[in-house]
Parts: sequence; structure tokens; C-alpha cells
Amino acid sequence: MTAVVPAHRAGEAVPAPSGGGTAHWDLAFVGAGASTSYVLLGLLDGLAQNPPSAPLDIVVAERAPDPWTGVPYGSRAARTSLLITPLRDFLPEAERRLFTDWLSVHKSWVFDEFRAANGPLSTRWWARHEPEIARDDFDGIFLPRYVFGLYLAERLDRAVEDAAAAGLARTTVVRDEITAVEIGGDSYRLLGRGGTLTARRVVIAAGSAPVLPRLAGAPGGATVVDDPFLDMTRALERISTAVRRRVDRPAHIVLLGANAGTMDMLYQISNSPAPEVGRAVFTVLTPSGRLPEKLGDPDPATPFIPPHLTAMRDAELPIRAEGLYQAAVADIERGRLDGRTVADTLLPVTTAVNALVARLSPDETLEFAARWGVELGRHQRRAGWEYSEVAEQLFEQGRLRVVAGAFTRLTAAADGSAHVHFRAGGEPDDLETSADVVVNCAGPARHLGDSVSPLLGQLLSSGVCRTTRYGAGLVVDPGLSAAPGVYVMGPLLAGNVVRGGPVWHMEHCGRISSFGNALGHDLACELVAADPHPE
Repeated sequence: MTAVVPAHRAGEAVPAPSGGGTAHWDLAFVGAGASTSYVLLGLLDGLAQNPPSAPLDIVVAERAPDPWTGVPYGSRAARTSLLITPLRDFLPEAERRLFTDWLSVHKSWVFDEFRAANGPLSTRWWARHEPEIARDDFDGIFLPRYVFGLYLAERLDRAVEDAAAAGLARTTVVRDEITAVEIGGDSYRLLGRGGTLTARRVVIAAGSAPVLPRLAGAPGGATVVDDPFLDMTRALERISTAVRRRVDRPAHIVLLGANAGTMDMLYQISNSPAPEVGRAVFTVLTPSGRLPEKLGDPDPATPFIPPHLTAMRDAELPIRAEGLYQAAVADIERGRLDGRTVADTLLPVTTAVNALVARLSPDETLEFAARWGVELGRHQRRAGWEYSEVAEQLFEQGRLRVVAGAFTRLTAAADGSAHVHFRAGGEPDDLETSADVVVNCAGPARHLGDSVSPLLGQLLSSGVCRTTRYGAGLVVDPGLSAAPGVYVMGPLLAGNVVRGGPVWHMEHCGRISSFGNALGHDLACELVAADPHPE
């Protein structure tokens, strides 16, 4: 394997090293999603400002064939999957302007894959938004996610090529899955399924913990999809095939969990032009008994003032993390009683919480990051209005219901479908209609120790890394280092206090871009200061 930048238009990875060979690098990235992309952009920019005496050798290990985009923005997402926020809330202003400038230049072709889907919902989306796109008015649109992925891949390819031409860094993308990171003297060995990499420093940017399997070994003839988001196109094909196979009655599709992914699956399944899919009925089984709320524009005429958080602010008494969480939830419920949506309460509640967090003690700040911020997020789940519109239409047609309960198991039904069992209020129960399709949208395990990821299991069992309080992420120091020379970026930062503030999730691309850029510049300074190639 050589340190030659692969020539590709949108991030095609080169094969893993064969024969178990070992290569040595200055810096290795595990994973090549948005987190790695923004760290690498910051790093290469930092090197341009403070060049090393010789080019640094950088390797990026990614198991998917399209690096730089990750699961949400690359080939594994459906071509018609949309952002969960309008573009203006997706990226910081400076980064958003770079993206919209790119969109303005390339809009003649970047939506071709979306339009080629020819589904009823994607066709409606295009009819609605074509005038806005024509006049470069992108900020209020819930854009197709893959379009951002195309932008990010092109930007990274150009940055990597420019850095190589300038003699700053040679970057190689290796297609391999890293299963272990072991300490080896003054460096680390990254064990992949195709070979071993040795690097002085490592950035763990492996994305969210894998979805917790819930349907493994399910009995009966029902179609079960345990992780639909690793390959949504394949998942949707399997679902559509199962629905068309049911000819004696409308097919019954059960979705486990209620989050943005659930709303995405409802949208994607409903976008199928097959008439059998247009008759299918849906059940969402979720402990909360509630779908994410519609995210649109709040009513500016009657701004929401959170009463409990405001009283907490004015009292100027000591604050505890749990009390802050309880006040925020009480205000969200107050808003619901007043007929307000999450769009009305989200910004006022979040702004008030962020201001009050500054009054927590260091230990209580960590407690909020590790536990109560995550719990608060469960009360603020939302989806774009076009996703919510589909759910509303399904409700109106009598084809969607939401059941409050925690999934327990499946058993075989006589007609080849599956009985869905759950617990509600501590008591066992089951859906009266058996399921033809069951899709696990319930998300990853809450504790990383329960993850099925070989890499996370090895990092924790070996002591290279340890989990944050309650296990949502990996412990890091203020420089995002989990161990000497090992850094963490992306969703695995959850549960830490970073740069003075609690981080309870890192799924937001705006936060990833800001944190990643800062880490990249820090790494550039560190790598140049520890230059292994002095003149």
C-alpha cells in the first residue's frame, strides 16, 4: 500500500492492504463520515498556515465504498431522504454559504438522482421546491441529504489533492473495517479485516454506535429489517417485495421506535409507486406512544416564554442537573397544553437551558451532559414538516396508528406473518394484527458497552478508552483526547463537557463542523511541533 491519493470524483476508497501487511502513518482516521471530513479540512487548513518540513502521511480507514459522507449523506441513505431541519438550521452561516454557493453552480444536475426516483412524494417535493431552487433560495428547504454528501466529497477530494500538490500531506483512503486499536510502543496498531496500519496518532470518528439488534433470529415468514439505515435502498426493496406478496389483505408494516429515522422510513415506504404499498397499514410501536413533532416555522406573533425555566433563572438559587431537566420538560408540556408545537418551544427552551447550564457546578454539568441532556432530547424529537405531513395523511386514511409499548419479541403466525409482543405499563401485550414486515428503527444501545461493534468492544475491554458516566460516549479531556495520541470526534463525544459546555449529542452537522474544524487545527499544530522529519 502506498501513500498516493486515489484519483476519484466522489470519494472512492482503495482496497485494504492484502496479505496482512503493515504500513506506517503519522495520523490515522477510523471512519470517513462528516466528522472525519471536517477534522481533515481543519487539519489541512492548519498545515497550509504552518507547513511541516516534509509531507505528513495520513490514512483514512472506511468500510464503505464512498468516504467523506458517512451513513446519512452517502450511498447507504435513500436518494429521497431529506434533512431533518431546514438548511438554515443545518450548518453555521459561513459553512452554509459555501454549500449554497456550490449548490447554485451545480443545481442543474445534483437533483437528478432525487428526480429519478419518480415516487409520488419525491415528485411532489420537486414541484413544490423547484421555484426556490431556480432562484437559489435554499435556506428554508429540507434538502435531499445525499446532495450535501456530494458537496462534502467534492470539497474533501479537492482539499486532499491541493495538500498533496503543496507538499503538505499525502492522504490515502483505505477500504477496510478497523476492529481493534492496540498500543504498540510509541504508536498504535489498527487491526483491520484486510491488514494492519500503524500510526503515531489516531482519530476515532466511527459515527454513532451501531443499532442494537432486536430482530435477530426472528421466527416465521415475516420480513424483518434489523438495521434499515446501513443500506436503505436494499431495505426498501425487501419491504416492497414483502408488501406486494401479501395479496389477501393490505400488508401490515410495524416500525419499532419513534424518531427521525422512523419518519424517514414512513416517507420512503410511502414514496413507492407500487399500488400494494399504497394500501399498506402501519403501526409504530414506541415506549413514548408519540411520534416526533412537526418542525416548521414558529409563530412570531406569540413567542413562547418557558415559565419554569424563567422562574429558575430569576430565583438565582443553586441548580442541579436533574432539576434543570425537570423544569425544561415541564415547560415543554406547558407548551403542548397551550396548543404549541415543538417548533414554538424548541428554541426558547433550549436557549434557557443553555443559559442555566452555565450555573451548574462542574460535576452537575457533567451529570447533565451524561444523562439529563439525553433525556431532554427525547422530549424534543421532531421531524421536518414534509415528513410529518406523510404521517398526518396516513392517520387521516386510517392507515397509521401509534402504540405505546416496549417491544419484547416476535412469534410465528399461522399465515406466515409474525405476532408482535411488547410490554405496556409493566404488563405483557401484543398487537392484534400480525405483522408482514417488522423494521427496527429504535436506534443504538444507550450504553456503549452493549454495542455490537467489535471496535468499541475492544477499545473498552482493553482499557484504551472508557465510557462516560451512563455510557453514552467515550471519555475525553479538553483536547478531545481519550488516551495519549487517541482522539475522538463525532457522536462518541456524547456525555462529555467539551470547550466549557456539556455535549449530550453530536448528531448535528453544524456542531460536527465546528468541533471538527477546531480539532483539525489543533492536530496540525501538534503534528508539526512533533515533526518526525526535521531538516
